[in-house]
Amino acid sequence: MPLFTGVVPPVVTPLNADFTVDFASFTRTIEHLLDGGVHGLFVLGSTSEVVFHDEAGRRAI
Repeated sequence: MPLFTGVVPPVVTPLNADFTVDFASFTRTIEHLLDGGVHGLFVLGSTSEVVFHDEAGRRAI
């Protein structure tokens, strides 16, 4: 049996005009995906955005 199954979409992190994370929009996006029945979330990986956030920012995301 595979370790991961189901739908695990990549999640783009929304940013404000000053390039800080828009956590309100991020939360709404994640809630929408979870309400839609996804089985997991793939954050900070699919668009190489991980390099634009420091360690504290990655943990917050």
